[in-house]
Amino acid sequence: MENRPTETCDVLIVGGGGAGLTAAVTAAERGMRVILLERRDRLGGSTAIAIGSISAAGTRWQKRKGIADRVDDFLEDMAAFPGVKPETDAPALRAVLATEAGRALEWLRGLGVPFVGPFPEPPHRVPRMHNVVPDSRMYIACLARAAHRHGVDIRLGCEVDGLLEDEEGAVCGALVRQAGADRRFMAERGVILAAGDFSGNAEMRRRYLPPAAADSIPANPESTGKGHLLGLQMGAELKGMDVSTGPKLRFRSRPAQGILSRLPLWPPLMQAIAAVVQLMPDRALRPFVKSLLVVHMQPSPALFEQGAILVDLRGERFCNEAQGTLSLAHRPEAAGYIILNEAIAEQFRRAPYYLSTAPGIGYAYFQDYERARPELICRAPSTELLAAALRLDPARLEASIRSKAEKLSPPFVALGPVVSTVTVTEGGLSVDDQCRVLKADGSPVERLFGVGGAAQSGMRLSGHGLHIGWAVVSGRIAGRSASQLIPRSGRNGRWAPALATTHASRSPTS
Repeated sequence: MENRPTETCDVLIVGGGGAGLTAAVTAAERGMRVILLERRDRLGGSTAIAIGSISAAGTRWQKRKGIADRVDDFLEDMAAFPGVKPETDAPALRAVLATEAGRALEWLRGLGVPFVGPFPEPPHRVPRMHNVVPDSRMYIACLARAAHRHGVDIRLGCEVDGLLEDEEGAVCGALVRQAGADRRFMAERGVILAAGDFSGNAEMRRRYLPPAAADSIPANPESTGKGHLLGLQMGAELKGMDVSTGPKLRFRSRPAQGILSRLPLWPPLMQAIAAVVQLMPDRALRPFVKSLLVVHMQPSPALFEQGAILVDLRGERFCNEAQGTLSLAHRPEAAGYIILNEAIAEQFRRAPYYLSTAPGIGYAYFQDYERARPELICRAPSTELLAAALRLDPARLEASIRSKAEKLSPPFVALGPVVSTVTVTEGGLSVDDQCRVLKADGSPVERLFGVGGAAQSGMRLSGHGLHIGWAVVSGRIAGRSASQLIPRSGRNGRWAPALATTHASRSPTS
């Protein structure tokens, strides 16, 4: 290890998504020398593929629309979503998120990120959901520009093998593989883990999640839980590891299309578009969100209420459709098709029946999918021809259709494929309100911080606009916290690389 090239910085960040970039910019704004390590060949993480909203209270966008809001009300409404346990799901961090989300939104605006809204989403009592223009890629574009402007040293293609600790047990850096070479990065003030959730790590899903979630397909296969594992190797505690968003049915996605997705992510241009969109009446706004509504959305459960059935890739109807999302995870490729007929499809061309929605923003109907996602729709006059088109077993498909009490009559329509998806895992490193990583006894792992999906500390974030909100809020807190520490070299006069220990080989514990 002594022969490895060594580089030194004030703050070392592991992960180049929204949380990591936010931490990097925040620390660099305070004069810190920052190195950011990203495993992939590009920045983005889960933030770059998210819907892109941030929910917050007391914002300038609310005030422009005459909406009076309070942080305390926001906190209460976050806890009103199904599944949230306000007394045990990291209540202190939830309070931090409610308090800081509006400030984080304003900070992003200062970096050039344009927003429209706010939009309503029950059980929030007032509109709080602010949407980025044109989509979530804009967060990464603006944060990356700010990072470069403030001198953040961004290293792509860097795999962190383990963390280093000094002779006093404080985290002091990391062992890294870059372009086939081993390197050491030493951090004088602290290391921030920003590597995202663990939804893309099949072994961790099987270890921590219920079987249906473990067998589902991750929305972001690149979320490997690296931050969780690095924290564990240093004695950190994990919380809420059995909780995930999903499994749920989702249409297989493809890159967003349309004019907005092809425009350069230039802040002045997007801010001008946002200003125009903000002035649009709801009717004019509707086409603006169509690409969002059909890119990677969840089909409405009302399809099954109106008579549609769910079959797997063999054509077999295998479950009560009300529980289809859970059961589909164990079918071949965790995928299948929604089978209906033209009569049901006709119902979903107008309110109150829609195929998918972004709450409070707009609804996508059958004709919207015909225009924007025609590859998801298959029509046939008979089960035999439908089976042939979808490459399903015709006998199984015929039996599946006949098994419905109210038999579907031709002509038939198939939607899909749909897949059983885990959007994000909610469990992560235990952290305090300064985003310091904690051990099981509540003491901090010295000079180690956690942010974003790697460090939710058992806080369940239900509804839209909270995961990116937490990524930015926690990133700002950790960037400030690390910057305020006294440099280690100033406390004991030197680094002790000979005593530094790698923990890459330690086995994770439950």
